[in-house]
Amino acid sequence: MSTITTRVFPMLAIAAAATLAGCKSVPLTEDKSMVAVYQFGEFKMLLNTTAPHAAEVTQRVLKEQGLYQTEFAQSTYEARITARAVGDQKVSIIIQEENRNQTMLRIRWGTSGDLKKSRRLYEAIEAGVDRP
Repeated sequence: MSTITTRVFPMLAIAAAATLAGCKSVPLTEDKSMVAVYQFGEFKMLLNTTAPHAAEVTQRVLKEQGLYQTEFAQSTYEARITARAVGDQKVSIIIQEENRNQTMLRIRWGTSGDLKKSRRLYEAIEAGVDRP
């Protein structure tokens, strides 16, 4: 019983704390009607478009933002893009179509994530979705 008390319970407490502390809501509008999720260094938000269009826009925005694309893989409902930022930071983007009109965009900037840079990239991609 003492092994469980001294080893297992503290580990469970640490795991629970890490799980609860790792998620943050990120309001995208002043009235907080649109909220993204920032979880364990990954920025997640929906785009109102298809995955192929989101991938096309993302590639264009990466060039405009001065990021160097190193990898690109695409299927019908998903795309994965890897790029490098100044300072050789890895930027990983996963695009997954949820339904005909919505696509989940997941951005991780650097190894541990960067909320500010990920959000700016998301906002540029979202603005690009409506641009021809």
